[in-house]
Amino acid sequence: MAGYTLILAILILGGIIATLGDRIGTKVGKARLSMFNLRPRDTATLVTIATGGMISASTLGILLLLSGQLRDGLFRLESIRSELSSSQEQKQKIESELNTAKNEQEKAKQRLAEINKFLVEAVRKQAETQALLQTVESKFQKADEELQKASQQEAELLDRVQNLTKEQESLQTESSQLRQEKERISGELATISRDRETLKQKVDESEQRLVVIEKQRADLTTEIASLETAREQLIVSLEALRKGNVAIFADQILSIGVVRPNLTKAELRQATIQLIQQAEINARELLDFLPDQAPKEPIIKIAESQIEGLLNRIQDGKSYVIRILSAGNFLKRETQIAIAADVTLNRQIFARGDEIATLPFSPNLTPQVLASRIEQLFLLVSFRARREGVLANPVTGKVGNFAPEALTELFRVASELKSPYEIRAVTKEAIFPASSLILELIIRQNGVEIARFG
Repeated sequence: MAGYTLILAILILGGIIATLGDRIGTKVGKARLSMFNLRPRDTATLVTIATGGMISASTLGILLLLSGQLRDGLFRLESIRSELSSSQEQKQKIESELNTAKNEQEKAKQRLAEINKFLVEAVRKQAETQALLQTVESKFQKADEELQKASQQEAELLDRVQNLTKEQESLQTESSQLRQEKERISGELATISRDRETLKQKVDESEQRLVVIEKQRADLTTEIASLETAREQLIVSLEALRKGNVAIFADQILSIGVVRPNLTKAELRQATIQLIQQAEINARELLDFLPDQAPKEPIIKIAESQIEGLLNRIQDGKSYVIRILSAGNFLKRETQIAIAADVTLNRQIFARGDEIATLPFSPNLTPQVLASRIEQLFLLVSFRARREGVLANPVTGKVGNFAPEALTELFRVASELKSPYEIRAVTKEAIFPASSLILELIIRQNGVEIARFG
């Protein structure tokens, strides 16, 4: 309302001053007055300007007189701006402190929540402890009562012990007499028992000796019969060897094969017949028939009962190695040969990387000596592999093989070594009875591997 009043007063005052200025200018113009040696028209203009200045001065004076804010705005603007900037900084600082205080308040609330949680847990544990304490007190009371009962029983037992002590003293004398009598009787019984055990031992030894003698007699009878048969076969073989006509020797492998596990009986029969057919082919090659003299009928005769017996041995679902062997020595161009089947469980004999044999070597060996030592290593590998159950190749009769180019490289490296070393023969892959024994030869010097061949 004060603003409107101020504006109205300024308008009225301006109108009054403008009217007065106009009248003064008119009078000055009519009177043709001259001021400061000016022309009348210029003097009237100067009066008009002065009147306008008075209007402006009076307006500004009234505004400054009536409005303290305008006075502050005109004369204290810079200080107000400085105060405003300071107020802004204080405001930002206060807001930052307020945010910090809020964060601390949140943290305090979280700590308060954790403290409340711990307090609840502590109250719960206190309740559990109180309940446990009451239980313990109850048990303690029961134990105290039982202790009192035990004390009474102890007193009663002490009385009984005293009575029993007296009885023990009286019985001790009688016991010593009985002990002497017992020792005498025990000595007599021990003597009788020793005599009885001696007699029993002699009877048992006689029976065992009799059983051993009977078994030895039966074994000798069987061995004599087999030796007679072998002697007859040996005579025939020697005669044939003199003539140079033996083509197949006794226990020579004619064919070999592996039967997979979990085969049906029909599949087992088919696999067995295939092995016999392969043995037929190998036997014909060994018997060296002339083209026009080869028999048309099979030279291997095998009864159905023999096949059934072989199937019964391998139909338990396991894997087996079957070898078809010659049952005797047979001459060239014989038309009938007997065979026998050898069945071995197909198991892993050597794992990959297993060591079979090792031989030490000296440096600077001649090529002949080095070759002889390596040949000894191969013979040792063959012997140990056969002993563990690896079967020989049915065609070559050898166990294992080694690449010639690898052997040549081994000779070259070994001949260049200047200090003692050893050569280890290890398996290159897992070995089963019918597997081919593939070797790796490793040169080691002072426990460090130098080279590997194979």
